[in-house]
Amino acid sequence: MTVKINKSPSKVHLKGNGEPSLPALKEENSRLKTDISRLRIEKARLKEDNSQLKAENVQLRNDNSQLKVDNLQLKEDLCLIREELNEERDISEHQEIELARGNALYYMLQDEYLRTESP
Repeated sequence: MTVKINKSPSKVHLKGNGEPSLPALKEENSRLKTDISRLRIEKARLKEDNSQLKAENVQLRNDNSQLKVDNLQLKEDLCLIREELNEERDISEHQEIELARGNALYYMLQDEYLRTESP
């Protein structure tokens, strides 16, 4: 809610001798008091809004900090998983090489056995 204040100077009616009339001054005084009351209410509301926004800002900063910590942890976890994956690939390649050697040796021995068995 925004209070709009007329920025033009007050127009107080002047008597014939150049002084404003008492009712006009009272009316102007009443209007100014009303404006002051509205401004005080608006100021209080704005202070409350400001406090709420500051609290939200603190909460968002805390959330952001926690997200940064979580992000760092996830990056570390991803790095460890990649290292484990590379290790598993190396082990798998090594096992495949050993299996191929074993198969080759088996076939060589089988061929040798078949040659020795046949006359």
